[in-house]
Amino acid sequence: MRGESPAGAGPNRYGLVHADLRLANLLQDGDETYVIDFDDCGWSWFLYDFGAAVSFFEHDPRIPELTDAWVRGYRSERSLDAADEAEIETFVLMRRLLLVAWIGSHSGTDLARSMGAEYTAGSCELAEAYLSRFG
Repeated sequence: MRGESPAGAGPNRYGLVHADLRLANLLQDGDETYVIDFDDCGWSWFLYDFGAAVSFFEHDPRIPELTDAWVRGYRSERSLDAADEAEIETFVLMRRLLLVAWIGSHSGTDLARSMGAEYTAGSCELAEAYLSRFG
């Protein structure tokens, strides 16, 4: 991780996460929203769930607005210091790179073939942008 945070697994930044918390795994019934599909859940940094939440549309121009909304919601439940908040883009890239690895390890599936080279090229662009800012 960049800088000094969140390199650590203290209880304020690391614990049980959904790890695939994105729109496809939310069910809405009126005013109620339910989270489904817990097969990827495990131990990770809490900020990883934001990276998962924006999976497949990391280039969307609304990402800064969505990040701000997520941070406000997160802070309504627990603290998030500025150093950890500064790492959100790291977790977005980390999730994206893990999905590239998933494509490679599932190359025989229709989904991986449909994502393939275009998704990987987009991931390289995202990584280059990240490295140009923080590298």
